[in-house]
Amino acid sequence: MRGFKMRHHPQRAAKEISEKGFTLIEFLLASAIMLVVILGILSLYMDSNRVSVDQQQFTETQHNVRAAMYFISRDLRSLGAGLPEEFAGHYLQGVNNDPNQSSHAFQTDRLTIIGNADPLRLQIQSYSPGTGTLTVEPNEFLLWPYTPTNYPSDPLGYINRIILILPNPSLNNVNGELAQITGIDLVGSQINFTTLNVPLPNLLQAGGAGNDYVGGSVHFVELKTYWLDVDGSYSGLNAGTDGYLGVPEVMYVSRLNPATSLIEHQPLACNIEDLQFQYHGDLDSDEILDDNNNNSLIDMGDFLNWDDLMMWTNVPAVVGGIRRIRVFVLGRTENASVSLSSKVPVSAQYIYGKPAIADSPPGSQPDKHRRFLLDTTANIRNMSLNVYNYAAFGKI
Repeated sequence: MRGFKMRHHPQRAAKEISEKGFTLIEFLLASAIMLVVILGILSLYMDSNRVSVDQQQFTETQHNVRAAMYFISRDLRSLGAGLPEEFAGHYLQGVNNDPNQSSHAFQTDRLTIIGNADPLRLQIQSYSPGTGTLTVEPNEFLLWPYTPTNYPSDPLGYINRIILILPNPSLNNVNGELAQITGIDLVGSQINFTTLNVPLPNLLQAGGAGNDYVGGSVHFVELKTYWLDVDGSYSGLNAGTDGYLGVPEVMYVSRLNPATSLIEHQPLACNIEDLQFQYHGDLDSDEILDDNNNNSLIDMGDFLNWDDLMMWTNVPAVVGGIRRIRVFVLGRTENASVSLSSKVPVSAQYIYGKPAIADSPPGSQPDKHRRFLLDTTANIRNMSLNVYNYAAFGKI
């Protein structure tokens, strides 16, 4: 037919294409691409999840280390506050390489301290050691706020409190008695107490002559020991008794419970691998901090390990010169890293393996547990400061 032209119909063409569909090759190709995308997303998710798990347990380890360091450094800074300066050598005692852990690959340190967190300083008028009763100067009780009004649960405010009884400091005695108050006679200015048979630092022990205590003093005190249980089987302790858990890598503070007169072990932090202490001060009493490494500088190299005290003949006198304590707390994640490759890089061997700290040796090889080491230097501010007497004279 002359002059006739085929016309284009878009709707018919679209219908023909939609009816045609995808070929098998196109479907397989699309499926392969989709599978690669899904596997990539899944791999990314798994890697992200492993990193998240590792970061979470590392953050928990950091929190444990910081909590442990907070309590130790706080008590060290207020060591001996309100107590006579003449007895400063008996407020602190360290043990290097704790012998109760001799079966372990390395030993941690222990530190026992005496502090006076609650102000009390009663002047002794008379006392005969072993009697369980002493008399203080008249009207001494009126200077302190331990009354039924301030302590409604305790009719006197003194009952069951732990006290340290010290002789006259001018007589250069090394006696000191730890006791628990059982009764108070406010009219007769008397204290009745029970002696506690708990070892005190550096041979401070009960006894002496009665006259030695005239002019001595009575103080509220806290006796604490910071230590680390590395393997969960600490010598002399039983799991489930007096707060001891029997779990590896738990740091404790042991202290007297006034309610029971027993030493309780309070867990402070878990996943702690190592605990070390060092000291520095004016040990030769020349009123200058000691330059122990002879480099004409006062730096971290001047700190000594506790075993170095053995070179001194009069340990309490040397301890009385300590002015700074360096504390090392090493945390270790509970589980090995799941995001780390099969081989630990050389540059990270002391991140995923135990480093050498003070005189504690390094680990034999990386174990893929991530470490967090925190160290601080606590200046003993109050060793020779009687805050309460100074305050009375308006000097602070």
